[in-house]
Amino acid sequence: MATSPRLTAQLDELIALFNRRSLDLPDGLFDRRTQFLLNGKPFEVMLGRSAADPLVLMIARGPAGYRFAMKALQHAVPDARVERGEIETLTEPETWLVPLWLSGRLRGTEQPVEAVARAVVTAAAGAVTRTDVELDPQIVELLGVARLRE
Repeated sequence: MATSPRLTAQLDELIALFNRRSLDLPDGLFDRRTQFLLNGKPFEVMLGRSAADPLVLMIARGPAGYRFAMKALQHAVPDARVERGEIETLTEPETWLVPLWLSGRLRGTEQPVEAVARAVVTAAAGAVTRTDVELDPQIVELLGVARLRE
């Protein structure tokens, strides 16, 4: 199954919004249950609390989960820019691989960062249900250190 033109347009709009440092979202792209993962680890687990905790789910899932993660990324890389590669359909229904390129300078050091990420995006009923971003663990560590700088 090829990616829908609507989903592609929404992903492109999301990237354009991010590149303008906006935390706005295209209507209907994520629902409140959309799960986000980094290197296979759900955001709720990264918060160190039970995934059944309603407060954790409210922060880590859906539009709030996206905003939570992107705000941290924008803090770590104040001039962050993202570009998208060609979307590839995976064998699972409604699951796609979205290659992404992140560039910018790390907060506090001005060290350039350029990273390739692979987002596996799953959708159902027109909304993204799950996004797992694979990013080099060394880059994740650099971003974590930069995020703590004032």
